[in-house]
Amino acid sequence: MPSILPTNRLHRVSLSLQQTIKLQKEGVSLENDSGRTIDQIVLKVAADRWHLAARHRVTANKLMNGNPPSFRDAISRYYYSMYHALRACLFAYHRGDDFEKHSVLPLNIPPDFDPAVDWEQKMKNARFTRNKADYDLYPKSNTAWRADARLLRTDALRLLRLARTYLIGKGCQL
Repeated sequence: MPSILPTNRLHRVSLSLQQTIKLQKEGVSLENDSGRTIDQIVLKVAADRWHLAARHRVTANKLMNGNPPSFRDAISRYYYSMYHALRACLFAYHRGDDFEKHSVLPLNIPPDFDPAVDWEQKMKNARFTRNKADYDLYPKSNTAWRADARLLRTDALRLLRLARTYLIGKGCQL
């Protein structure tokens, strides 16, 4: 049996709320049940979120290539592809899902994520475009959304590739 904890750690336990102790027990249980550390589980979750992003992109591509194409709907799926790809990167970097809100996510991009591109602004623009496509009545013409859909298609592909490389660099298995 391991030796007792140092006094400073025992002191921290002595001041813990019930909820804190429950969460600590859950962490131990997660590690025991999975045979993985919490950090490994976090990386698995980040990888799974990237796969969700990739599925959204596949759906968006189908909408773009349909006969007739559905540009409005593709815009939405491309945005969510970008959102989940970046959310996976933030989860792996920050070790938690503290920044999942659509308005907050772009403000917390890891400093080591592709500093050559202003992904914060690209995400804000993509969200704005997605909101217009999902909620605005006008323009009614499907073809009026073509240019926006094409731009998001390009950005989503680029972001997914960058996110994949980033996550692999953090230890994710994709």
